[in-house]
Amino acid sequence: MLVTPSNTEPETVTPDPTSPVVRPAHRFGRRRRTLDAARAQAVKFTAVPPDPERRAQLWARAVTHTQTVPPLVWLLGAHGGAGVSTLAHALAPAGDCARFWPAVLEDESPFVVVVAKETIEGLTRAHDLLRQWHCGMAGTRAHLLGLITVAHAPGDAPSAVRRYLDVIDVAAPARWRVDWQKDWPTTRIADLPVWTPDDEPPAKGKDPHAAVRELGEALIVAARTAVFGPDSAEDKS
Repeated sequence: MLVTPSNTEPETVTPDPTSPVVRPAHRFGRRRRTLDAARAQAVKFTAVPPDPERRAQLWARAVTHTQTVPPLVWLLGAHGGAGVSTLAHALAPAGDCARFWPAVLEDESPFVVVVAKETIEGLTRAHDLLRQWHCGMAGTRAHLLGLITVAHAPGDAPSAVRRYLDVIDVAAPARWRVDWQKDWPTTRIADLPVWTPDDEPPAKGKDPHAAVRELGEALIVAARTAVFGPDSAEDKS
């Protein structure tokens, strides 16, 4: 059969720029498999102790602090400049354990949270401490509640940092993030407001504790849950 070509011009379809881009499902599946494989490796790596020079030492006595009430939660900096001094001041229930694991002597709290900046170096150092604890090399009494990451710059963390966070999350019982605070670099630590558990948010206007309120409440819930079990988180009376 002879087919005669049509003289009509083919119809041109112009893409709608407002339409969402549909990516092949196999791309997302491949990324998920890659992430799952990385997490599986991270689980195995958690049982590998860090080199001795990358471990935090253990206090030989009670942690020195200047607070009238012993801290409920110890903040363990993974590296210098992690933000521990600022957070220990801004959160009344928290204390700085000076980059040493507390030995939990006398009336000390056993609860520890590792603190790190959202940089590859900062997270690597935090990963070292998380592995140290999992390997039983952080004393016999410290109880790790989780990891606090502090934004290194405004906005979201770089993709490489986010990928690393996805991997090391398997080693942290919980993770909390402190967003970039534009006023902190230009404010003396002593001049920052101090949040206490009985501080109520203002009915209107700016909350002076907005940067740390949710974090403080979450740390108290985590400590309470560690002592009394998950059902206690619902009972705040």
